[in-house]
Amino acid sequence: MKSEELSTFLNISGIPTTSFYEYKISNFIQNELNQMGLEFTIDDWGNIEIFIEGTSEEELVFISHMDHPGFELTEKISDLKYKAIPLGGLPKNCENLSTPIIVFDNKKVVKGKILKSSESSIDEDYRWLTKKEVIIEVNESIELPAPAVFDLPEPEISGNQIITPVADDLAGCSIILETFKNLKNVRTKYSMRAIFTRAEEVGLVGARVIADSKRIKKNSIIVSIETSSELPGAVSGLGPIIRAGDRISTFNNDGEIILLSAIQKIQETDKEFKFQRQLMNLGGCEASAFLPFGYRVTGITLPLINWHNSTPDGNVEPERINILDYENAIKIMTNIGKLDIVEPEKYYKRLIDLPDEADRLKGN
Repeated sequence: MKSEELSTFLNISGIPTTSFYEYKISNFIQNELNQMGLEFTIDDWGNIEIFIEGTSEEELVFISHMDHPGFELTEKISDLKYKAIPLGGLPKNCENLSTPIIVFDNKKVVKGKILKSSESSIDEDYRWLTKKEVIIEVNESIELPAPAVFDLPEPEISGNQIITPVADDLAGCSIILETFKNLKNVRTKYSMRAIFTRAEEVGLVGARVIADSKRIKKNSIIVSIETSSELPGAVSGLGPIIRAGDRISTFNNDGEIILLSAIQKIQETDKEFKFQRQLMNLGGCEASAFLPFGYRVTGITLPLINWHNSTPDGNVEPERINILDYENAIKIMTNIGKLDIVEPEKYYKRLIDLPDEADRLKGN
């Protein structure tokens, strides 16, 4: 893989972010787009949008989110202790291990820890924190409200994996950036739009306000670019996943056959190209935010180890993705830019044209 493709992800995934406090990631993405010479807009909700016009009116919209689960400190209890509310799904044991955290803003980063709770609501068989608030102690006074995230090691490459504080969904943001860098001077058949959204982890909020605004043409196809926890049939290292659905919805075939056509094109010269196809039903993604508004949706996701920084037993660890999965996702998306418009009738021609053997059914 090109070193710059990995460096983009390594750089972005070391930046702290959580829902409603995505400004550091937003600044990074804006700087990257400026360096590429790509124009972008920022809507009233802080979502970033870029557009490459194709030779047809057929449009694909790639979407990823700039936030990750974390905490919001909301109330001061004593000199250096604060109440904090979870933002998104977090590992259940984070408050039982004096887990280190960082509180960040534009001016400074303050270190602290989650205090061990005197009472427990932990279900032994459940992986996630169920409490509505935790207590955080910090090393110096801070202004409220303030965001906090786990204090984890810097991103690194270890063998065939990238180990990082945040893969979900900064891997998706990085994949989109690399794809548009590859295609910015290519005359594509499809018009291609990308949107980097906010507050996905607390209810797909950024995507929902875009869908509700109806500013995206209704005949566009939405492509969620995500990470999601490993499942049987969705294993890290075996390629990116063509996502047939999520916990909320099953997706549309019109979009999926475009992704599969790009894969077929790649496999003409790379017979060993790896990908997977699965309904990823542990979490929801932004494709489902658009379905109720009548959009056709599909998705690409990377199998994720330690989803939301949670091990299977609910301890706190960095997230992990496989380099091959990341690389192949970029290849799929880049090759979409080289496709002719995919017509369902042509894609399914071998099924539409009845075989001669059909006559044998008559009279039997």
